[in-house]
Amino acid sequence: MIALLLFYLLLGFNFSFPSVAIRYWLMDTVQVTPAQMAAIFGVISIPWCLKPFFGFISDSYPIFGYRRKPYMILAAYLACFMWMILPFCPHDEFVITFVMTLSSAGMCFADVMADSLLVTMAKKESDKKRGSIQSWSWGLRFLGGLLASASGAVAYENLGYAQVFLLNSMVPVAVAILACFINEETTTTHTNWRETGKTLISAIKQPGIYKPALFLFLICVTPGYGGAMTFFYERELGFTPTEFGMLDVMGHVVSIIGIIIYKKWLRQVSFPKIFGTALVLSFLLENTMLLLVFHVNRQMGIPDYVFAFIERVTITLVGQFITMPMVVLGARLCPPGVEGSLYALLMSITNIGGVVSEEWGSLLTNMFGVSGTNFTNLWKLMLLCHAFDLLPLTGLGLIRKITPETSI
Repeated sequence: MIALLLFYLLLGFNFSFPSVAIRYWLMDTVQVTPAQMAAIFGVISIPWCLKPFFGFISDSYPIFGYRRKPYMILAAYLACFMWMILPFCPHDEFVITFVMTLSSAGMCFADVMADSLLVTMAKKESDKKRGSIQSWSWGLRFLGGLLASASGAVAYENLGYAQVFLLNSMVPVAVAILACFINEETTTTHTNWRETGKTLISAIKQPGIYKPALFLFLICVTPGYGGAMTFFYERELGFTPTEFGMLDVMGHVVSIIGIIIYKKWLRQVSFPKIFGTALVLSFLLENTMLLLVFHVNRQMGIPDYVFAFIERVTITLVGQFITMPMVVLGARLCPPGVEGSLYALLMSITNIGGVVSEEWGSLLTNMFGVSGTNFTNLWKLMLLCHAFDLLPLTGLGLIRKITPETSI
């Protein structure tokens, strides 16, 4: 199990190490607009919407008797190759998006394989330890992100984007090596894809699955404006790569703290109560970002970076109280035989919503005329997005009858 959990550490590191370099490369070298950046990040998230398909393949077609490990190794090397060629790509949005999407697909496939093995272990947990494995996996993922955020910004400032991308290509190689040491039972049977499909469809039809999945989609589908804020921080407020890195570091620290809080005190709280409270708190906190946009914080004597830092801490912490309950519930709902496909389906709902959110946010950014140098209407974009964030509150009834003890 240790080798499997270490995978999540590497996954978190792979995502976060190049994040500062990617943002500055796209803004300063490729010279994309805020809307284009949001659109690019939306497209490269598409493979994470295909997680059920990846899980379906591994459930149905084992390689050399293994359903997960061979796929994990092959997918990791695909991601490695894409990171190696990324710094040498022409500065064309289509080419860059294509290469980054293939890299994303490789790590996504590897993640589905790890999740499938994790779900099998999670279903063997006692009620007393329910959710512990998921908490450990997410905690290590955020720990990897923490280490990467701290080192990634420094690496970018001292080495440049090309070297950062090449260094990041070595992380999937480590994943492939680690996969060789993960324990997985062999199978001599080939699951009929029709039988797998029928079992999966039967599971999806159960209210205990499709209702929380729909609610999860509502949470994630609301439009975002992250790309515009990245430009605002860099162009308007003058944040440096190191300061961006520190924001990311603090985000991961708070995420780990959120996991600990959830594991110790919130696992038994009803889903409507924890989701409803977290959504309202998130709405109230994100609206305080308008103070930063209007520079009211300066009149209060609070520096821009300190204010942004506090905002990142509070909003990230509240966000963890939305993420963790659904992760635990998803694992408990998966019936034997289609763990990989169903768990991947449940988790990919967030990614589908995320893609729609990014593309919707990109469209609204263009509509309001927000660019890399014009932030006049940024506050209007933020207000509209915040209003949409209240939409999931209307779906709390979808999870009212589902308790933390729900299982199939």
